[in-house]
Amino acid sequence: MTQPAGFPDFFVVGAPRCGTTAVCRYLARHPQICLSRPKEPHYFARVDALPSERQLQSDYIERYFGHRGAGQRIAGEGSVSTLYKPEAIERIRHFNPDARFIVMLRNPISMLPSYHLKMRYLLLEDEADFSRAWNLQEARARGESVPRHCLDPRLLMYGEVARFGRHVERLFSVAGRERTHVIVFDDFFVTNPLGSYRKLLEFLRVDDDGQTWFNRKNESRIYRYRWLQEWFLRSAPGGGSGKRIEQRVERKVKLRGSQKNSWIKSLALWNIIPATPAPLTAEMRAVVADTLRPDIELLSRLLQRDLGFWLAGLA
Repeated sequence: MTQPAGFPDFFVVGAPRCGTTAVCRYLARHPQICLSRPKEPHYFARVDALPSERQLQSDYIERYFGHRGAGQRIAGEGSVSTLYKPEAIERIRHFNPDARFIVMLRNPISMLPSYHLKMRYLLLEDEADFSRAWNLQEARARGESVPRHCLDPRLLMYGEVARFGRHVERLFSVAGRERTHVIVFDDFFVTNPLGSYRKLLEFLRVDDDGQTWFNRKNESRIYRYRWLQEWFLRSAPGGGSGKRIEQRVERKVKLRGSQKNSWIKSLALWNIIPATPAPLTAEMRAVVADTLRPDIELLSRLLQRDLGFWLAGLA
């Protein structure tokens, strides 16, 4: 079929807590690129079937890309849920068979504690200790011990979320290796930021815009009081889970706190504090290593790259 007018050209599909927000921020600064607002619509992961072109235009393209300028050659978005739902990738490719997909991956030894803290911040996780949360996976898969705000227990299947090899293999199968660009966190944010960024622009087929400064500002956060965070959530417009909960909290702050020094806005900001994810214990590192070692080896074969330094950190 003909690609609908205004339909995105690329999708930053995950994984969570692997630098997707920062990379999308860099791409949003590029004059030839239009990035969705917000960064994560999660549209194709939420719909149950293919939308009509009319629905697609009103509910997706106009809603999330209505700000696109005439000089912006390509458009994209950054819903990290897409990596875990092959049906979402198939829906995207139905409308744009040439869509390009960007995957960002990170050593699970640092990604998992950060992801667990993020789930707590979004009120999707009520177990503060990662080891206990990990051990609850089987029960939660049966629908037991699921936090009341978490509408999708799959978000709390930590071993599955970090099984990058399986998800990348499936993405290659559905979208094609040539339309997929995998970025390792260490390359972009440690060893070669500029070279990694230029390779990304080459993959997207846009000009080098001269960016050379790649700061990371998506630090982990947590609340002072959970009950207060829940208060911001209750009766907020909208529904769902994950990133949408965060958007609902922020939307409620904006609706009730439009004045510059609004007490409710000040209270909301006061309740959010920086946090550092607690590192995995030696025992937990061994458990994660035993669980994820075959998958990391699969990912190494898929990328034709030795990721043994990940395993060294997990052992």
